[in-house]
Amino acid sequence: VGGMVIFVAYEGFELIANAAEDVRDPAYTLPRAYYVCVIFVILLYVLVAIITVGSVSEATISSAKDYALAAAAQPALGHVGFIMVSVSALLATFSAINATIYGNARLGFAIAKDGEMPELFERKVWSRPLAGVLLTTGLSLLLANLVDLQAIAIMGSAGFLVIFAAVNAAAFRLSSTVKARRVITGLATLSCVAALVALLGNTYETNPTALWVFAAMMTGSLLFELAYPRMVSRPIRNLLLHRHRAAHQ
Repeated sequence: VGGMVIFVAYEGFELIANAAEDVRDPAYTLPRAYYVCVIFVILLYVLVAIITVGSVSEATISSAKDYALAAAAQPALGHVGFIMVSVSALLATFSAINATIYGNARLGFAIAKDGEMPELFERKVWSRPLAGVLLTTGLSLLLANLVDLQAIAIMGSAGFLVIFAAVNAAAFRLSSTVKARRVITGLATLSCVAALVALLGNTYETNPTALWVFAAMMTGSLLFELAYPRMVSRPIRNLLLHRHRAAHQ
């Protein structure tokens, strides 16, 4: 459980890569952005944990687990501190939602440029892929109103694990092309698969409905991937292979 909590706490860094086309020098900037963000978040989490444990008792933290940070601020700052931390948590949530929507919209834009999604997602409004933003927002609102929160959390974690496993497996296979270390990508793939199996097994015992919803979403995605090339005449380009060939010409 602790390992899964840590995994969830570090979800989101992959969204940095989705902004690559908006960065002037991604080869220089993105690696440094990853290192700086990860190190900063590690320090922040450690400091928050130390302050929280040092401010209130374990019993208080357990009883106020949904708002533990706000409860930790109350002894030193009073009710004002409780409100400040609560408002900060809401703002942080809004920021995370905004980053996720933007990142997914950029991802749809990049996939559409490779011909794997409709051309609509390539069009920009105010220099932004508006179609991807609207679709992501609409689907998010639909899920939030039709599926319970626990199922959404499980689907999100399982979806991340599937994506991470697929990306690391691809990097393992194309290690010479993308200059990745096979040991790291191989271990990452196995770790993601193991975590996914553990998560799905626990979900089957505690919330089987969420498992069926996740299976339906994965099946729908697979059917779309198989059907879309046959529905349209757009060529699906292998952008990575194209760049690799161009670099060696």
